[in-house]
Amino acid sequence: MNLTPRSIISSLRLQLSLIVFLGLMLLSASASAQRMVLKDSATPIAERPSSKSRVIAVLARGDTVRILKFNSPWAQVAFRGKQKGWMFVGHSATPGKTNTPAPNPSARPTNSTPVEEIKPVEQAAANNAPVATPITDGGVSFHLGAFGQQFTYVGKFYYRTLPALYVEGTFQYVAGDIASFYLMYGNAKYARPIGRKLEGTLTAGIGVINTVPVGAAGVKSVSNMVFNYGAGVQRYLKNSNWLRADIREYTAVRKQGLANFFEFTVGIAIGIRWSKI
Repeated sequence: MNLTPRSIISSLRLQLSLIVFLGLMLLSASASAQRMVLKDSATPIAERPSSKSRVIAVLARGDTVRILKFNSPWAQVAFRGKQKGWMFVGHSATPGKTNTPAPNPSARPTNSTPVEEIKPVEQAAANNAPVATPITDGGVSFHLGAFGQQFTYVGKFYYRTLPALYVEGTFQYVAGDIASFYLMYGNAKYARPIGRKLEGTLTAGIGVINTVPVGAAGVKSVSNMVFNYGAGVQRYLKNSNWLRADIREYTAVRKQGLANFFEFTVGIAIGIRWSKI
């Protein structure tokens, strides 16, 4: 067989194509082997691999997670896009719980065990009792309080984009003697645990304030941009509900200059699984 430069190049190209093809197949098999479908009705995902860690999400039956690494008896998983957390997998499988054998915590799961039913946290595996407050990925809240020297009604909806970060939309009405105010704004809120059932929060955002004079004929309503920032505390009650207290400072940008308002509100937050709606 005569070996010419062209035949040598063609042979090298064929071998390289085969190597790339096999590599892609191995990567694909590895990626699929890391995915698991949960069968438990409620699987808490912890922030750290510890039974005392804060729960950052509660996954439902049928949710899919991707195994990132093992720290026996915990596995780090990715879920709902780019969110990450830790799931308790135990040192061994609980017999009789599922027809599928549990994976070895020191090795990645294979395609022969794509579905696993596990106890989500360490103490729950021992006594079927939760060890941390369940946290949904969002919810709504309702507040009453003081806006300056006026009474205010506040409604909010929120979504937890990261374990410690929320995005929050607010609709607010302020009942005044001379003028009423209607506010609509969006905020980013950072939450940090300060106790087993307590979280401290910091928030800032921007929106619009619409001023409507009361009983003044011929005077038009005026809309202005408004900035706000503040802090708060929220206490977990039960069933993904929270009691909230917030203080905020508002700055409205007007033609006449800046106008500042101080606000204090208390309310209740009701958790909702937005991802299931």
